[in-house]
Amino acid sequence: MLSFPASVLHFPSWAFRSTVCRSVSLAYFATLFGLWRLGLLIMLGRGFPPAFPESRALFVTTLLTVPTWAFCMCIGYLCWMFELSLGNCFTRWRNPHGNYTELVFNQDEEIERCEEHPSPRAGAHKTASRRQRPVAFIALWSGYFSLVILGVYLLVTYELPVDHHYKADVQLANRVPKRDGYASKEKIFLAAMFYNNARVVPYWTVEITKLINYLGSDNVFVSIVESYSTDATPALLLEFDRKLEAMGVPRRILTQETSIPRPASSTGTQLPHIEYLANLRNLAMEPLATQGAYDRVLFSNDVFVEAESIVELLNTKGGDYDMACGLDFHNRGLYDLWVLRDRLGHLASALWPYFLEDTGFRAVMTNEPAPVFACWNGIIAVRADPFLPIPLRKGQLSTIPLTHPLPSTHPAYPRPLNTTPASTSPVRFRASKPGECFSSESFLLPYDLRRQFAMKNIYANPRVITAYEWRFYVWFKYILRHWAVKWFIERVENGNGIHLAKFVLGNPAEIWQWDGSECHPAPVRGPNPRSLTN
Repeated sequence: MLSFPASVLHFPSWAFRSTVCRSVSLAYFATLFGLWRLGLLIMLGRGFPPAFPESRALFVTTLLTVPTWAFCMCIGYLCWMFELSLGNCFTRWRNPHGNYTELVFNQDEEIERCEEHPSPRAGAHKTASRRQRPVAFIALWSGYFSLVILGVYLLVTYELPVDHHYKADVQLANRVPKRDGYASKEKIFLAAMFYNNARVVPYWTVEITKLINYLGSDNVFVSIVESYSTDATPALLLEFDRKLEAMGVPRRILTQETSIPRPASSTGTQLPHIEYLANLRNLAMEPLATQGAYDRVLFSNDVFVEAESIVELLNTKGGDYDMACGLDFHNRGLYDLWVLRDRLGHLASALWPYFLEDTGFRAVMTNEPAPVFACWNGIIAVRADPFLPIPLRKGQLSTIPLTHPLPSTHPAYPRPLNTTPASTSPVRFRASKPGECFSSESFLLPYDLRRQFAMKNIYANPRVITAYEWRFYVWFKYILRHWAVKWFIERVENGNGIHLAKFVLGNPAEIWQWDGSECHPAPVRGPNPRSLTN
C-alpha cells in the first residue's frame, strides 16, 4: 500500500480556500444577475429595457438573483464539505499508522506542516483553529440558507390581498356551480371580438367559464364575433360554443364572419380601420337590442385577464359607476394611451401612477379606482340602458334635460330641446365625423355617454390588469404587482416626481374639465369658460 508524506499531500490553506470561494461566489452572482437580466430582456422585447424606468428592472433582477444565487451556494458548500470529508477518510485509510501527517478538514498550511510532536502552544492553536472553522462554515451556510428561505417567502406571497378580493368566491363557484350564481342578481351581457387570437382564446375561455360559474349561467348572455382569422381561432371558439351549450348559457357566437368588409391595407390608427372596428363592435352588440333585460355590458378585447379581475371590475366603487375600465399593458407600460384620458381630459403617462392630475394619481397610489374622462384599456363594464331601445330600458338614465349643448361637430347635433338621456336614441360605436378630433371608436363611446347620456361616473380600476401578450401579462400582473416590487415602485420611484411637475392655484378638485369638443384642451381663460363641465 502506497503512502504519501504531508509535503506531497498538501492542499491550500483555509484562508486561501476562503478567498477563492469568495471570488467564485461573486463571479457566480454576476453571472446569474446577467442571465436573469438577459432573460427579462428577451421576455419583454429586444431593443428596449425590460421596463421603464431602468431602476425598476434592476430591482426585479436583484430580487430574482439573490435567492437563486444563495440556493446554488448552499448546494456548493454542502458538496465541498462532503468532498473534503471523503478526502479525510481516504487519507486516514491510506495512512492508518500515523507515520505521515493526516489531512484534516479545514486544516491550514501551518498545521499541515507541524512536527510530529508539536509544542503545547502549537497544539492549542491547532485546537482553537479547528473549533472556529466549523463555526464559521455553519454561520456562512446559514446566511445563504436564510436568503433561500426569503426567496421562497417572496414566491409564495406574490399575490396582493387587494388584487384578489374575489378569488376564493370564484373558486367556490367553480367547485359547486349554481345556475343563479354567487354574485348579485345583475344580468350581464358579455361581448367580445377576436381575430387571429389562437394564443389568447384558450386562456380567455377558461377564465370566462369561471366568471360565468360565478355570475350564474342564467344571468349571462355571451356574444362573440370572429372574422377573417387564418389560425385556429374559429375552431377554438366553436369548442367554447359547445361548452356554453352544455352549461345552458344563452349565446350568439359568429365565426368566420365576413359580412363586414375588412379594409385591404389599414392600421389601427387609420379611419377605415376605425370604422371597421366600430361596425364589428356594433355587430357584437346586436343581440342586446333584442334580448333586453340586461343591467350591464361587459365588453372584452382579445386580452389575457383573470376571472377574479373581471369580478373586481364589475364591483368597481361597489357598483356605483356608469362605466369602469381595466388597465392594459405592454413592455413600456400602459398600452392604450390614445383612448385613456384623465379626469381633466389630459393624456395619461405610461408609468405609474399614470395620471398627472391630483385626484387620479392619488387614487392610483392607494389602489383605488381613478375618475377619468375616457378609457377602454382591454375590458370595460358599462350600464346597458344607453345601448337598449327606449322601451326596453330599465330606468338607469336621467329624465332631466341636459344643460350642456352638443358641439356643432357632433353627429347628433342639433339636439332637440328638452331631450333627456332617457329619451335619447341608443348609442352606437362609431368613427370620428368630419370636423371632429380624430379618435378611436373606444374613445368616442365614453365621450358620447358623457355628452348625450350624462354618464360621468367613469373610472379606471388599477387592480384590473390586462395585456395582449402573455409575457407582458406576467410582467405587470404577477411581477410588478408583487408586494416587494410594488413597495419599490411606490416608495422609491414614487412616480419619479413626474406627477408633481405642475403648478395648481386653488382647489385641485375644482379644476375645469375637458368636454371633448376640442382635440387638445387648452387652459381656460375668463369667467365663463366654454369647456367647463360638472
